[in-house]
Amino acid sequence: MENEQRYLKNIEQFICSREPENRSGILMRDSAKRLGISKSELQQIEKPYSFIYQRLPVEIGGEVLNISSGIVLHNRARGPFKGGIRIDPDVNIWETTELARLMTLKTSLANLELGGGKGGIKVDFHKLYEGLKDKLKIDFYPFMDRLKDHIMREFVDHFIERGLVRTYIPAPDMGSSGAEMMLFYNETHDPAVVTAKPEGIEGWLPGRHEATGFGTAYSTLKYLEQVGRKPSSITVAIQGFGNVGSHAAWFLHREGCKVIAVTDFYGGVYNPDGIDIPEMMEYARENRTIKGYDDKRPIDNEGLFMLDADVLIPAASGRVIGKDNVGGLGVKLVVIEAANMPVSWEAMKMLEKRGLDLLPDNYVNSGGVIASDLEYKQGVGGVRFSREQVIEHIEMKFDTMWAEINERREVAGSFSQAACDVAIERIYKAMRTRSLI
Repeated sequence: MENEQRYLKNIEQFICSREPENRSGILMRDSAKRLGISKSELQQIEKPYSFIYQRLPVEIGGEVLNISSGIVLHNRARGPFKGGIRIDPDVNIWETTELARLMTLKTSLANLELGGGKGGIKVDFHKLYEGLKDKLKIDFYPFMDRLKDHIMREFVDHFIERGLVRTYIPAPDMGSSGAEMMLFYNETHDPAVVTAKPEGIEGWLPGRHEATGFGTAYSTLKYLEQVGRKPSSITVAIQGFGNVGSHAAWFLHREGCKVIAVTDFYGGVYNPDGIDIPEMMEYARENRTIKGYDDKRPIDNEGLFMLDADVLIPAASGRVIGKDNVGGLGVKLVVIEAANMPVSWEAMKMLEKRGLDLLPDNYVNSGGVIASDLEYKQGVGGVRFSREQVIEHIEMKFDTMWAEINERREVAGSFSQAACDVAIERIYKAMRTRSLI
């Protein structure tokens, strides 16, 4: 109940107050000035279309838990609302709103016929487990899997009742996966209802599972090519070894980069001679963590950020690099934003002053939504794509985006601002064409 009251108070603040200053808002205002978009027009682009609050009552161990959740539908000028469902203790309305806005920018930058949205479910599985483990007498992972299944079934029921099928197209995000997406399909039997469905489910897409990690690696390699560095000369540190971080590490390892450090929620591994990424992935699949893979040189996130690596890839949660810790970063060349918004606006500007580049999230991690676009079209039209076609399509999209970003970078001032310019211009034109502004 306390959790729900806090969330409802946030909703009241959301309705009555001004949105806190955030990175996407600053980037969009800067882009609007360069593109000649008025303040009133920018308001129509920046603000969300709607917000939906959902209370999810679930029973476990004889107790009813009221889980708070929400869906922010940001913009659909270019197509249906598209974005993942985040399940995390730190979910809040403002974060979900900014993530939905980021999805709008991401789909526009990739020139997809999709808009932006986001789902958020606020739950702390570890905290709940501590309060119920003596009664339930089960290990943590079975507890989390069971509770997550109950929560998602409630979420799916609300989703259908509110008529969001094919209006908002979910996908996995932090804390969710193809297993949760399958529940949407089970209730609707519509292959276009969600993307990133598990292998073998009607409308699933070969290559979707690794698409975000592949795009992260591909964007890194495009950058290295541009600055004249060979992959074999590069050291990489990766924060996060989930779906995105692990596949990014695998592809970079395959191309010859030396991945020297990796962390996840429970711990990390450092090896200056390079980590055997395929072996680590196998260990993580069996143990659901990399902790214990190599205890000779354990490392945490703070230590990883301080490492003397050419490339730093934050691939876990957002807002992990801010003004308080950016000065201690040991990265020598570039920060690759595989996570959504891992670097604050202040930290971005401080990196620029140090002469370090940053590749923005709406470019780096767009491989997932590019593949999802194919999966959605496959579900709607019945056409089938092979894994080779999916990977080639992602490469083509990234090549095009990279050229467009570089074309505007000198005027815009950075990769991030150039990417925002490309995205905002497309959204603005679509909204003007549809008489939405």
